[in-house]
Amino acid sequence: MSAGEQIISDPFRDQSKQKSCSNCGTSFSCGPAAGKGSCWCEELLHVSLVAGADQDCLCPVCLSEAIAKRSLDKDEAPVVSRFGDIAANSPPPLIEGEDYYCEGPTIVFTASYLLRRGYCC
Repeated sequence: MSAGEQIISDPFRDQSKQKSCSNCGTSFSCGPAAGKGSCWCEELLHVSLVAGADQDCLCPVCLSEAIAKRSLDKDEAPVVSRFGDIAANSPPPLIEGEDYYCEGPTIVFTASYLLRRGYCC
C-alpha cells in the first residue's frame, strides 16, 4: 500500500441501526443483529426493485407485503437474487438431464438446449 492509500472501514457496519420505514413510518432495526452476520431482510425472498428509487429501507411488514405483491404482479416466478436487474434479465436455470449432462468432470450441453439457446459456441 502506498503512502497515499488508506483502508477505510466502517466500525458500525456490523451493527443494526434504527430506521423509519419509507412506506409506513414505523421504526425498525436495520442491519445485522448481535451474533448474526446479516440483516433480517436477507432471510426474505429476494426480488428486484420492490421499493422506489427514492425510498430507503422498508419495515418487515411493508417489505414482506411488497415482495408478495411483486410476486403476484408477475406471471413468472419471483427472481431470487441480491443483484436485482441482473437476475431479472438472466436466463432460467439449467436442468440436468434436459439441458446438460455430465461426462466425468465435463459438462455437455444437449442438442435441445443448444437449439433453444440459438447458438453452439
